[in-house]
Amino acid sequence: EGSQLGNFIQGVTPTRGQPRTCPGPIQDGDTWQIVFDLAGADPSNERMFNSKTQYCAKPGVCGNDQYQFHLTVRNGPLDSPYNPGTMNHYTQEGTGGKDLLQCSVTVHRQRDMFFNVAVFDNTGTQKGTGALSAYSNGGTITVTGLPASLKFTRVGPFAASGAGMSFTYNSTFPFSWFGDTKGSSTYGLASGNYCSVTNSGTASSPVQDVQCYFPCPAA
Repeated sequence: EGSQLGNFIQGVTPTRGQPRTCPGPIQDGDTWQIVFDLAGADPSNERMFNSKTQYCAKPGVCGNDQYQFHLTVRNGPLDSPYNPGTMNHYTQEGTGGKDLLQCSVTVHRQRDMFFNVAVFDNTGTQKGTGALSAYSNGGTITVTGLPASLKFTRVGPFAASGAGMSFTYNSTFPFSWFGDTKGSSTYGLASGNYCSVTNSGTASSPVQDVQCYFPCPAA
């Protein structure tokens, strides 16, 4: 945000986040180092660790692990007013400069074993489907149709939170999450789920509909 950058340059204590460790306005020739906050990222807790380090391959190592993204059409500072035609084009490292878009996946789960999976591109157009009958954990299917494939795995019994499902998009540079994964906010803003989960049916025959959004490079 512009106000945060201004506070950083002038050495003003921000209303959100942490202040600079050195006082006073930045002068010509000054340098600084950005250190990622990995506090509480316990590698033994896979879900919590992934949510804290999704863009860092290893704790404390945030080099080019194919999770970095940057502007493409526009190189350099953003102007005001904001121009979406030139300032809303980003790419993910390792994708050849293709626009980074938002795709989605839906899962219709019946009881504890039947899954119908569909993937959609950034316009909401369905691009591929798959069906899975998995009576135990580990059952998996791969759904194609997007620029890369999506792997869906049953990892647990039926749960109202959607926890019994695992997703991985793009096996080369994977983006993975669970049905109950939550995003986190550095500055205390509202956190949210990767997926929306709707439960219906009966106790003996439960039904669950899940929709998740994830980053996907353009074709």
